[in-house]
Amino acid sequence: MKREEPQISPVEFAAISLKRREFLQLLTVSFAALAGCKLKTPKEKLAAAMAPPEEAVPGRGLWYATTCQACPALCGALAKVRDGRPIKLEGNPEHPATRGGLCARGQASLLDLYDSQRYASPLISGRPADWEEADRLVLSALEKARAGGKACRLLTATWASPTARGLVARLRERFPGLGRVIYDEPSLLASLEAHRLTHGRRALPSYHLEKAGVIVAFDADFLGTWGSPVEYARGWAARRKPGDRNNPMSWHAQFEARLSITGAGADLRVPLRPSERYGTLAALGRLVAKKTGWTGPLPPAGTTGVSPEVLERTADHLAAWQRRAVLLCGAADTDTQVLANWVNHMLGAYDGIADLAQPSGLAGGEPGAFDKLLAELDRGEVGVLIVRGCNPAQDHPRAAEFRLAAAKAGLLVCLSGRRDETSALAGVVCPEHHPLESWADHDAHAGVLSLSQPALPPLGNTRDALETLAGWAGRKAPALDLVREHWRAEVFPRQKKVGGFEEFWERSVQAGIAVIESGGRPAGFLPAALRGLRAPALPPAGFEFDAYSGVALGAGLQANNPWLQELPDPVTKTTWGNVASFSPADAGELGVIAAALGYGRSGIGPIAGNFPQEKLLPVDFEPAGGADVLPLLGASGVRVEVLSRIERLAKTQRYDHLTDPVMGKRRDLVRETSLAAFAADARAGNPAGPAETSLWPEHEYKGHRWAMAIDLNACTGCSACVVGCNLENNVPVVGKAEVAKSRDMHWLRIDRYYSGSPAAAEGSPEVLFQPVLCQHCDNAPCETVCPVLATLHSDEGLSMQVYNRCVGTRYCENNCPYKVRRFNWFDYAHADLMRNLALNPDVTVRSRGVMEKCSFCVQRIFAAKGDAKTEGRGLRDGDILPACAQSCPTGAIVFGDLNDPGSRVARLAADGRAYRLLEELGTRPSVRYLTRVRNKRA
Repeated sequence: MKREEPQISPVEFAAISLKRREFLQLLTVSFAALAGCKLKTPKEKLAAAMAPPEEAVPGRGLWYATTCQACPALCGALAKVRDGRPIKLEGNPEHPATRGGLCARGQASLLDLYDSQRYASPLISGRPADWEEADRLVLSALEKARAGGKACRLLTATWASPTARGLVARLRERFPGLGRVIYDEPSLLASLEAHRLTHGRRALPSYHLEKAGVIVAFDADFLGTWGSPVEYARGWAARRKPGDRNNPMSWHAQFEARLSITGAGADLRVPLRPSERYGTLAALGRLVAKKTGWTGPLPPAGTTGVSPEVLERTADHLAAWQRRAVLLCGAADTDTQVLANWVNHMLGAYDGIADLAQPSGLAGGEPGAFDKLLAELDRGEVGVLIVRGCNPAQDHPRAAEFRLAAAKAGLLVCLSGRRDETSALAGVVCPEHHPLESWADHDAHAGVLSLSQPALPPLGNTRDALETLAGWAGRKAPALDLVREHWRAEVFPRQKKVGGFEEFWERSVQAGIAVIESGGRPAGFLPAALRGLRAPALPPAGFEFDAYSGVALGAGLQANNPWLQELPDPVTKTTWGNVASFSPADAGELGVIAAALGYGRSGIGPIAGNFPQEKLLPVDFEPAGGADVLPLLGASGVRVEVLSRIERLAKTQRYDHLTDPVMGKRRDLVRETSLAAFAADARAGNPAGPAETSLWPEHEYKGHRWAMAIDLNACTGCSACVVGCNLENNVPVVGKAEVAKSRDMHWLRIDRYYSGSPAAAEGSPEVLFQPVLCQHCDNAPCETVCPVLATLHSDEGLSMQVYNRCVGTRYCENNCPYKVRRFNWFDYAHADLMRNLALNPDVTVRSRGVMEKCSFCVQRIFAAKGDAKTEGRGLRDGDILPACAQSCPTGAIVFGDLNDPGSRVARLAADGRAYRLLEELGTRPSVRYLTRVRNKRA
């Protein structure tokens, strides 16, 4: 007779595991005092996987192709599942747009799955309910509204899902009074409308930046948060290789109101007030028109503070690279976007770089639709308002008005999987699955459809949004059946490679994508669009405000995610809050204040709120700081007032300049040169290091010798590598108070420096990013001072850390010139049992009082060796990808065997740009950096 194993939930399983670890800790500590002590063995349960996949092997990961839904870009992703729970998200290398990269927010979205603040069941007036009761109430309200002549509205962000669009249409057939309202914040609506005016097609181009020799951007942070940043960063980096003769290095100019990571990577950065975007772009367009022979109408001129010399030089570059030059514009003003389209038309950018034949599906909102909805709500004309995929009570500039107007709706229904400001107002909450629990399809990239598939069963009594809409439309079916039905009818006929649907479906699920026919060439440029433009009026005196989406939180959707709250902003290096940014020298002249969106949240969980609801760490855990700045979006004439209260910033870097302000000498940490100097000398800006002499005997590497190369030309500072390292290596979150004490635990940090003297850098600084991790030195200073041999050198070049030996003397930390070793002050990340499910079982969860650091993801090295041995072969170059290298959207980080002369890392180590950090100390690091080359054209 077969014994039945007890079935327990993942949360209960985490609690059992925690108790077991605590028991072993107590047992170890008590060995010295066993006499007279009695240890009580805790009762334990054993849980077996009830129906594991046939290919599952206990202790080995399974990878599922899926789609990241952390932002509207919808990048291809892979989910690693160990013993029934997802523990890692990575980019899908088969996705033709993103090609294996995944941003910081996308990787951190794994922790949203294990957020204990997610809704566990439907709610009716704030009380738990079952799905039958919730459905009955919603359908009754819809029928009542139809009978009473009341309007019904479905309010969503852009929902780039063909199956969802079909279900919405079916729901509207059943309830004809149901209208759909779409809005996105931040929005790309202005670009949609501009292309309707200039090309007769309401669409967003897909940008192929790998084809561009010149890129000029106006407030478009395309390497950070604008559009599809992973896709754009990959294309941008492809043209930033100074030694590639077949693909000359591009020239990039950035006009922007605040310093972004895209501006930091530009060859020319020009500070620009928001009110001067139109005038500057009009002046630039007139210069390009003159140089390209444009004979059509000219737009009205506006005001610009940019010097004529800068505009002339920019126009020269654009005109010289026709058909290989592009202008990107992130302005929220339609007239300004029309100017951008005009410039791109004159340059021939629409012939290959700005692709309107296969447009992007990032935005689909209608102009003024949200304002009309507010008016309807305020007049009491809406019987049922259904909200999905957006949070208008917080993330819209008119959020305060929405909160008042929503109370006048007959019934507010929210399809929200997590607590937010809008669901707190709802009469009915219908919680949807996390993306890793659901089936879905997506078409954010024209011609490429991607799929999401569940990597584990739902952790709560939630339901897929597709199933919810289908049920209300009268078609109760699982989400898988709904997606398959739509693909059989609509998607499969649009491809010609596979003859049968089942084979096509299986291939698509396995790859996560399907490439199909799409698009259709739009009409040419319509010059009449220029005649209706009007130069904006000058704003009143005072500061102009620029609210932007930050790399960490975006507009705030993931504000309850501690990994993102503790991720340093690449420019300000602050965590756990936003700051108001000024230019110290030019604040009075430029009159711009910039601050990040997404902060100042309340009522959505202990991480994001200003008043924590539970103690997550065994230390004083301060709440996230910052303020909600969305109501100031687009404000002008802002008054700045100095308050008496001072709030301490939790910064991870307190030194900003490469030039020492006291000694006046440049510290040679990040090396840079110009493209012209590099063309004359491959070692320009990178003088030969000192002769390598050492008192220590040479290490002999008879097998592998692991090393890393980081190309500073490709690094954008996006911090995807930081989050990837955190995920892979169980790096703990410490909280705002500890970060403020310089006790952050990140194994990998990205230093940000301003080059030149501090005085010269105040106006428009040149910025350098440098990822810094354990350098795995041959002559490692940490290894010589450890009294218990907790840090030692391997025969493959790794500087290893043995946690069981470490007694916490911190000698190694004090002796490390790179300051990359982290002391674990407390037992972090154990209080929230739900979040512990994200821990990687391949990496030890370190206890209090030990030193830790980067290991080059040694667990991945051993896993690759095991796979190669199983397959009866040797390791190949590229078999081993540390988490940082795998997650990098631009491929800036390369890892491999230095003893293999054909490996990429060996070739890069021999490159003229390669140097080692602080090599004058004789530590002989295994990490090489490639000198930053700026394309400073005359």
